Amino acid sequence: MANFVFEKIAILGTGLMGGSLAMALKACEVVGEVVAYDISNDARNAARELGVADRVEDRSEDAVRGSGAIFLATPIGAMAGALKAAAPALMKGAVISDLASVKIGVISAIEAVLPAGAHYVGGHPMTGSERSGVSNARADLFRDRCYVLTPTDTTDLDSYQKLHTVLTEIGARVISMDPESHDRAMATISHVPHLLSLLMMNMAAREKEQMNNIYTLAAGGFRDMTRVAASNPRMWLDIVSVNRDFIIEELKRFASSVDVLVDILQKNDRDAVLALFVDACAAREELSMKPGVEKAELFTISLPVPDELGVISKIATAVGALGINIEDIGIAHPLEGAMGILTLKVLGAERAREVTLKLESMGYNVSSEQ
Repeated sequence: MANFVFEKIAILGTGLMGGSLAMALKACEVVGEVVAYDISNDARNAARELGVADRVEDRSEDAVRGSGAIFLATPIGAMAGALKAAAPALMKGAVISDLASVKIGVISAIEAVLPAGAHYVGGHPMTGSERSGVSNARADLFRDRCYVLTPTDTTDLDSYQKLHTVLTEIGARVISMDPESHDRAMATISHVPHLLSLLMMNMAAREKEQMNNIYTLAAGGFRDMTRVAASNPRMWLDIVSVNRDFIIEELKRFASSVDVLVDILQKNDRDAVLALFVDACAAREELSMKPGVEKAELFTISLPVPDELGVISKIATAVGALGINIEDIGIAHPLEGAMGILTLKVLGAERAREVTLKLESMGYNVSSEQ
C-alpha cells in the first residue's frame, strides 16, 4: 500500500483555484484520492467532464466523509457556511485549510464553526488568474509559486507538517506568516493595486465617451496594468470588504503620494520627478529577481522545542519573515520528556546561517548540518 500523507482529500469549491488544486493533488504521489464538491450543479458537472478530481460528489458531506484534509475553495463569504454544512461528516483529526487571500476575518469565521477534534491551518496560494471557473483550471498553477500558511498559537504541529509536505509536493514554495502581516502585505501588493486597476479602467471608459478609439490606442503597459480589472467582481467585493481596514490605510498613503506627485509636477521639479523614476526602476529590478534560482545544497537545522501550542507559529513565521522558504519540516517526539526535536530544511549555506542566527536570537539551541 502506498505511503500517503492523506488517503483522501476533499476540495469544497471547484472554480479556478479549487479545480486547479484538485488537479495538482490528483497528480501528487503522496495523496490517495481527491474528491471535489461545489454548491453549483453546473460547476459540479463541468468538474466531472474535465476530470479535475477522482470523484465529484453531489453533497458536501459525502465529499468530506473519510477525508484527512479539506480545502475550502469557495468565495470568502461562503467558507464558514461551507464548513458548517459539512461538519457533521468530518472525521476526527481532519485538517481544514482555505485558499482565501484575507486571513484575519476568515480565521475568526472558520474557528467559530470548527468542530471539536478538527485542526485548522490558514493558507493562501499566491497565484491565480483574471479568468475564473473550472474551465480555466490547470494542474501547474501552484508550481514555483509562494503558498503562504498562517499558523497561530493554536495550530497543531502535525497538521501543519502534513500540509507543508503536500503543498511542497505539488511544487509550491511554502512560507509562513502571521495573519496580520499577511493581510497588511496583501493590501499593499494585491488588493490596492487591484482597486487602482479598476479606477484606471473606469477612467479610460469615461474618456471613451469623448474619444471612441481610445481602447485601440491602449498598448501593452495599460493592458498589463488593467488586466486584473477583468476578475470576478463579487469575489473581489468579498476580499476588499473583509480587508478594508488595511486597504483604507494603504489607500490613504497612496493618495498622499499622488498629492506629492501633483505638487512636484506643478512646480516642474524635474529632479524630484526623475528621483521617482529612478527609485521605482531600481525597486522593479529587485522584484524581477527570482528567489532561489541559484544552485544550493540542502541544510538541516535542528532545535529542541517544548511540546506546546504556539511553537510552530513562532518559529515558522520567524523564518518566513526572513523571506526564506522552509523546504521541509518535521518533529521527533522522544518517548519521555516535554521536549521534541524540530527539524527545518532550507536551501543554501547563507540561508541556513540566517535562520540559525535568527532562532538563536530567540533563545533556541540550534544546530545546522548539510
